[in-house]
Amino acid sequence: MKPSVLLKTAAISLALGAGIAPAVRAADPFPSKPIQFIVPVPPGNAGDLAARALADRLSKNIKQPVVIDNRVGAGGNIGAAFAAKAPADGYTVLIASSGVFTANPHLYKLNFDPQKDFIPVTLIYSGAPMLVTNVATGPKSVQEVIEMAKKQPGKISFASYGSGHISHILGEMFKKQANIDLLHVPYKNSPLTDVMSGQVDLIFESSLLVVGNKERLRPLATVSAKRDPRLPNVPAMSEFLPGFEMTGWVGAFVPAGTPSDVVNYLNRELAAAINSPEYKKRLDDQMLDPGGNSPAEFATFVRTMSDRVGQVIRDAKIKAD
Repeated sequence: MKPSVLLKTAAISLALGAGIAPAVRAADPFPSKPIQFIVPVPPGNAGDLAARALADRLSKNIKQPVVIDNRVGAGGNIGAAFAAKAPADGYTVLIASSGVFTANPHLYKLNFDPQKDFIPVTLIYSGAPMLVTNVATGPKSVQEVIEMAKKQPGKISFASYGSGHISHILGEMFKKQANIDLLHVPYKNSPLTDVMSGQVDLIFESSLLVVGNKERLRPLATVSAKRDPRLPNVPAMSEFLPGFEMTGWVGAFVPAGTPSDVVNYLNRELAAAINSPEYKKRLDDQMLDPGGNSPAEFATFVRTMSDRVGQVIRDAKIKAD
């Protein structure tokens, strides 16, 4: 071979090698640096503490730090908007509650699209609220509530944590499905004291708060298709009103465009952390159920819940505070 041909061949090899080397270096195994959880609730909040416990478990599994970034405000919209604009590389994970993806799109003008700007990774946990009343003077059953409301339209009251909150949405669902008229009493702070005293008749509340105040609150039903095995004597709402079910939940999301292999990796590792014995016990102690479903299953769940909540909001003409 002539020297000139050898030189050209060597030059081509070097050029190809130069093109390949950066690509190889760019393909660092994921994750090669810390992951951040965007948590749209304040530090110390129950949701924040659950996210921190999950971050700790995940960090141990993947051998990388997982840091918490609390981006608080506007019902979770500020944190979600920040996460939506983050690089789609898997290093920013939004840990969001159901309202951000189910109620907020129907209540607020958002600067992001929850359905288009995110990829659902997995459900982290869920919990069925409970319909409760005060122990001293409240009704004894869901059927009694319905009968009282039919005899006194608009007189039986239910409290909520504000217009558009899940406690309000469930109250409107109850009114429609039972064909009754209830008086909605929205609160900016916790309404539990007034429910316990009988000033307000009913509220849809988290199971943990109900169990923690069992001396003053009477659970009438869990908002689920079947009874909670931890509270076998409390009926499910579906026993009175077929199909009446809705859970509060928290899930993990990444920005749209995140590579599928990264999404699948996060799904696998998050599911392992969620279903670790210590994290499952933590959830069970708070009357919550672990998630860990696939991205496709979670995406279907989120769409279904958003459609259901949106229909209630439209039918009841709910407006945000």
